[in-house]
Amino acid sequence: MPHKPEHIFLDLDHTIWDFETNSDRAYKKLLAEENIHVPFEKFIEIYHPVNQKVWEAYAAGVYTKEQVKIIRLKTVFDRLGYAFPPGEILRMAERYLDFLAEGTALFPGALETLSYLAEKYPLHLITNGFVEVQYRKIENSGLKKFFDTVTVSEETGALKPHPGVFKHALKKAGTVAHKSLMVGDSVRSDVLGARNVGMQAVLFDPKNREQLPETVAPTIRCLTELQTML
Repeated sequence: MPHKPEHIFLDLDHTIWDFETNSDRAYKKLLAEENIHVPFEKFIEIYHPVNQKVWEAYAAGVYTKEQVKIIRLKTVFDRLGYAFPPGEILRMAERYLDFLAEGTALFPGALETLSYLAEKYPLHLITNGFVEVQYRKIENSGLKKFFDTVTVSEETGALKPHPGVFKHALKKAGTVAHKSLMVGDSVRSDVLGARNVGMQAVLFDPKNREQLPETVAPTIRCLTELQTML
């Protein structure tokens, strides 16, 4: 690290909170509750890339929040040959979000690392996602106690990597960019978003998907590496 930070900011989904595991469990509950008998592995195989594309479009301002909820689920059902009216799709999408918010699966080393860091630094969350879901995730998974502040980007009127999200979070935390470090799984949303406002950054890449130059940000494969780094 160029210099030791005074405040640590972390992303939630895909960084601390295991989104894919929790999402898969939520859809299993939903499909069982609705008595929809589809091959679950096929459902998930279709859903994950669809969700990624729809979410990227949402971040770019192409879709509204309600459209995200409907489009990603409708697309999967369409491809599997199931037709549901938009109202039914929206109802199921909302039910999925209820189940999702109950998820408690975290990445390996998350609680250990947060406990370690919280003794040494003020910790903060910056997360994209729907406000009504993110706060419930944080509460239900036992993460709330670790963080001094939480910024859900929807509250700022933009999504990471928009500079306004990071500036809002820094102001809320009572600190400044050059004294702060951002840890997250997305090169664009977390690393470059943070670097563009003057923060340091660390990329969390457990599946070794990215080849990011050390000059941009160091990369970790496991959250426990933060204990050595910091």
